[in-house]
Amino acid sequence: MKTPKTNSKPKASTRKSVVQAIAKQAEEVQTGTVKNAQDLHEAICLKAYELYVERGCVHGHHVEDWIAAEKIVRQSVN
Repeated sequence: MKTPKTNSKPKASTRKSVVQAIAKQAEEVQTGTVKNAQDLHEAICLKAYELYVERGCVHGHHVEDWIAAEKIVRQSVN
């Protein structure tokens, strides 16, 4: 039984929506409109993903990316 091939590249629309979400979140962090824990968590998630992409999508550094993202976002919010 053959397994169907999966496309390893994310769809362009998915990539575009992630880029837009990161830009929106960065704007909210800079303007100080991150108000609750859920917004803060989302901002950290998106920043960690951005760091992962900047690293070249190399796996195995998720903890480092999360810690760095948390530091960046929390400094921006305060």
